[in-house]
Amino acid sequence: MAVSDKDARGPATALVADRDPALRRSLVALIRAHDPSLHIIEAETSRETCETCLIHRPVLAFVGLQFEDATGPEAVARFKAQGFAVPCLILIATQIFSRWTEVSQHLDAHEFLRLPLDEAHVAGLLQAHARRRQPTRLLLVDSAPQSRALVRRILATSGFNLAVEEIESGPHALKLARQAACDVVLIDVGLRGGGGGLELACQIREVAPGTPLVLMTGGDAASMAQASRHFGIDYVLRKPFFARDVDRVLYHVLGLRRPYLINATTEALPAQAAAR
Repeated sequence: MAVSDKDARGPATALVADRDPALRRSLVALIRAHDPSLHIIEAETSRETCETCLIHRPVLAFVGLQFEDATGPEAVARFKAQGFAVPCLILIATQIFSRWTEVSQHLDAHEFLRLPLDEAHVAGLLQAHARRRQPTRLLLVDSAPQSRALVRRILATSGFNLAVEEIESGPHALKLARQAACDVVLIDVGLRGGGGGLELACQIREVAPGTPLVLMTGGDAASMAQASRHFGIDYVLRKPFFARDVDRVLYHVLGLRRPYLINATTEALPAQAAAR
């Protein structure tokens, strides 16, 4: 899913919405330090938050859970009801409550931050957000057309700006990898022809040693990770998987700080982890 940084309205917008002015100032300073291109708007009420989202369509929003006039989730729910979602919504609260993952997922949140503010955590989120907005060239290698179509639909809902190229044959994929035409390679382990997906991954590792390699398997992901740990496989992704699982993989292979929320709601398996 490509995320547009600019449109007819001008620069992309970031929203900082909370009733605490000191917290807003801190977040504004952090955003400006990491991405000066963003136009930042502040809001101190639930109504202002909803109106800002509907008018300016922010690509990034920090929203407190409690305002004087209503709760943060109520504001988010109002603009969601009108068919709009913030690509990177970060909820802020003074404490972690028992249903935080459920509420965050219901609101399509990207992360849940607990106060007091951890500036290093926020900095990591902002760096990751900037990378997510940049194009990521992903090579999908799968010999089954229906499987490729399904994976393509899942990738289209990723939070990363993915440019996906589909390949059904190992030799073609190897040629593109040799030309450094991709940032990440996603390979079905049951690839037909040659030695299958694992053999192709080994060949790509030889010609493009710096390219992250991810295997998809419908079998035991832990066993596959154990078997492939010697071949430089970065991740093993178990089918069926969803957009959050894909995002967790991409955070890992691109060296980005993963949101706690993704850690809490996905089961993707690093190849290295199974060897420990």
